[in-house]
Amino acid sequence: MNKLYSLFIDTTQNYCNLAILDDQNLIVNKLQILTHNNMTDVVVEKISELLNSTNVDKKDIKNIYLLIGPGSFTGCRVGYIIAESFKSVNNCNILYTNSLLFQLPKGTGISLIDAKSNKFFVAIYDQYKEILSPKLIDANELDSIKKQYSNFEIYLDYQNIDVFKNLLANINSAFIKLPNGEKIVPLYIKGFTN
Repeated sequence: MNKLYSLFIDTTQNYCNLAILDDQNLIVNKLQILTHNNMTDVVVEKISELLNSTNVDKKDIKNIYLLIGPGSFTGCRVGYIIAESFKSVNNCNILYTNSLLFQLPKGTGISLIDAKSNKFFVAIYDQYKEILSPKLIDANELDSIKKQYSNFEIYLDYQNIDVFKNLLANINSAFIKLPNGEKIVPLYIKGFTN
């Protein structure tokens, strides 16, 4: 019997982050590349390169760990399409989480992602428990949130974090298994309200 692996896909931000994990959830190979608005062109190619360089066959992927946004509309769609393709071809599991929770090293803090146009995606978690649901806010609301939750550390735009360390720290607590028969619902800018 072939050894089974998992594939991590994060295409929600400016970087494409990919990793292959073994059956003990240890990273055996990883890749991080700046995409320069060419996400669609490079992700499938880079997944193939990563699998080939690790000698892992696509059929040996049992789990897909996917970030569903918020973030780049195109990036969210690309990750979603790839995960759904693996699921339909390999009958693998999809486990997902949002980018805001994933950004927090151990599921605790104020998570911010710049949504441009003087807006931010924000969520607050305390040991993976949602304190403030992911939402879109105006920049002028930030001070109030920071003051109200002053005991929480602030994380912004994946700065000063190691995506792959966060993957290992969060893999057992932040990701939710997609139930059979259900589709992934990416978090786009349009899905948020002020």
